[in-house]
Amino acid sequence: MASAQTMDTTSRAPDEQVSMAARCEQLQALVGELLQTNQELRFKVETLERQAENMGRGLAATQVSAAWLLP
Repeated sequence: MASAQTMDTTSRAPDEQVSMAARCEQLQALVGELLQTNQELRFKVETLERQAENMGRGLAATQVSAAWLLP
C-alpha cells in the first residue's frame, strides 16, 4: 500500500505537488490560528466564570446585609 502511494506521489506533475504543498502549508497555518483563537477564548471564558462567581458572592453578601436592615 505504501509503495502504491509513493508511486502515486512521484507520478504527479510538479505543479500539482507544489500546489498540494502550498495547500498543506495553508491548512497548517489555519490550524495554528484556530488553536490560538481557541486558547484565547478559553482564557476569556475562565475570566467570565471568575467574574460570575465573584458577583454571586457579592450578591449573597448583599442579601445578608439587606436582611439585617429590614424590620
